[in-house]
Amino acid sequence: MKKLKLFTLGLLGASTLFMTSCADDDEDPAVGPTLTVTEENSAAGVVDGKVNTSADSLYFRWDSRAGDAKLQKFTVERDGVSQSGVLTEEGNDLDDNIKSSVNDSYQDGIKLPALEGVYTFKVTDRDGESAMVDIEVMVGTPMAIEVTGAFFHIAGTSQGSYDLIADATVAAAASDDDKDMSNTDAAGDPFTGSWEAKNATMFVKASGFDYATATVEGAAAAYANGTANSSVANPATGDIYIAMLRGTSTYVVIKITDVDPTDNTCNCGNLGKITFDYKKA
Repeated sequence: MKKLKLFTLGLLGASTLFMTSCADDDEDPAVGPTLTVTEENSAAGVVDGKVNTSADSLYFRWDSRAGDAKLQKFTVERDGVSQSGVLTEEGNDLDDNIKSSVNDSYQDGIKLPALEGVYTFKVTDRDGESAMVDIEVMVGTPMAIEVTGAFFHIAGTSQGSYDLIADATVAAAASDDDKDMSNTDAAGDPFTGSWEAKNATMFVKASGFDYATATVEGAAAAYANGTANSSVANPATGDIYIAMLRGTSTYVVIKITDVDPTDNTCNCGNLGKITFDYKKA
């Protein structure tokens, strides 16, 4: 009987250990804080983690919410250097813990000089869980004008050239001075969208250039780092080109959005159309 009792107690102990282990395995992971950050002095704000601004100052605002634990600390860095000692909009010193008796949420803002770099915002709770947002700031002259352009097969009945200054297609009989992009496909050949400048405009292919946050300074740098040509062969959807217009220091950033060799807008024998968006200052 004694052996039976000991055996039963052993089973109960094993069961308790098994249930405890299962309970530990089923525990939900810790829920940390959340953080969103906006920038309100630039025209477009934060786009894909980047800010392009021509303003003298930056105005960041943030909204952080607690998870399982109360919020405790908020920091701002630029390229790894703390921005402590700067007072926030609510009068908080970033050297101090978050000044709140509740600490379930923290909304505040800060104004800083417009300096390029990666700004890192981080909130940490009392359990050591954190949330972080990185925003890359680029200071320059934004290309605020955006236009959609297009041209057709040069051998068709629709215009096969385009004027990047007047933002318009150009007829075959018009002056070559206005033809920044002129299709080079031969009559009877499939449309490839290839073009050449009939004037002094030159083009650089800029793979990886951030079209969404284009600035004049960024376009000039990308152009200088590339190989300039007066013609472009076989452009593809998504390609980015920097154009320097007609021997001047005026830049245009072009993004190809569609190359359609079957487009029959002309209702003629030489089909094809290329469509592109472009930005300029």
